[in-house]
Amino acid sequence: SDVCSSDLESNRSGSPSKWVNPDTKHSGTVTPLNTYKSRDGLHCRDYQQTVTIDGQTETVHGTACREADGTWRVVKGRQP
Repeated sequence: SDVCSSDLESNRSGSPSKWVNPDTKHSGTVTPLNTYKSRDGLHCRDYQQTVTIDGQTETVHGTACREADGTWRVVKGRQP
């Protein structure tokens, strides 16, 4: 599952968003943490994502930056 761009764009730091995939029943949360400008001048956010698959929860930390076209790209960490 991807880190949701709308969560990174509009959620306050520390405010988790929950999601559920109706086909697989996998679920999780995305919580934006810090917001800052990168050395290149991009707006970036650190985030924490949890994913629950078959009752097992994994937590991933990462960083995503907003590109010039408005899309968010994961630059550190991984997408489960």
